[in-house]
Amino acid sequence: MIRKRIKHIPKNVSNEKIRDYMLSNNFVYEATLDPVFKAIMGSCPNYLADLISNITGIDKELIKNTFREKNVEYKIANALERKKTSDVIFQIKGYIINLECNNGYWDRIIERNDAYFGKIKGELLSKGEQYSKNIKVIQINFDIFDNYKKYIGNENISTFKFKNEENIIETETSTKIHIDMMESINKYYKEEPLTKLDKELVILVLDDYLEIKKLSEGDDELMEVADKLYELTSDIDNIGLYDPEKRRKEEEALKIEYHSNIAKEQGIEKGAEERERDIAKSLLKDGISIPKVSMYTGLSEKQIAMLM
Repeated sequence: MIRKRIKHIPKNVSNEKIRDYMLSNNFVYEATLDPVFKAIMGSCPNYLADLISNITGIDKELIKNTFREKNVEYKIANALERKKTSDVIFQIKGYIINLECNNGYWDRIIERNDAYFGKIKGELLSKGEQYSKNIKVIQINFDIFDNYKKYIGNENISTFKFKNEENIIETETSTKIHIDMMESINKYYKEEPLTKLDKELVILVLDDYLEIKKLSEGDDELMEVADKLYELTSDIDNIGLYDPEKRRKEEEALKIEYHSNIAKEQGIEKGAEERERDIAKSLLKDGISIPKVSMYTGLSEKQIAMLM
């Protein structure tokens, strides 16, 4: 469980007052917010190089010296998520790396990220087979959930490759990595010793600037992130990034739209009420409340309760 102080963000006041409230209470934006995550990864080169090196084993200097941010944001072709784009994509010598920050687990989140992965691989192939063979694609998933706990290897890292039933790797040019951030977060709150990678992960979820400064003390890479978080929070143009209610509604809408379309695709021959029951079951599985499920499906709360 991530412990956070409750923010009482003032409403119906100027952006200056919201910013002043946050800074005077030592609040900064969490780095897991999509625009903040992108800003950190794109403008903290020393932190990024050390983080990626600790995760992948790629030489830190190679990352720093050959880093090039990709201008293309890969959009999923599926109309279900036409507004979703990949989080961060960059290229270094011999690699294209895609970073995804997954704030919670829900049905099909892995398939969504696979769509980004496939887009990148497809673009490489379009440039020629020889070119694609010389470039390795790595997708790193920063998971704020522990669904892959049983697969954890070194540190908090689970590495996945494409294999057949005989455990033979199909290709060495494609790798997916899942980082169990909850492992590091729990160690932090239990006050257990932290590795450098633990600290680099924990700093992404903290929103208390005093905690962040204490965690970063004496570490240049972490201080780079701390300074950037303070800068982003201080910028009046960024006010409004922290809107948990809007964020929750967007995530709910995404799940609802996804399950609604999947049910329709898989149940063309079914009656309308049966399709709505399928949707309701999926939404309940993803943690949507009964009243919300009722509102979106048209089923009564009693009908939905009987599905549980």
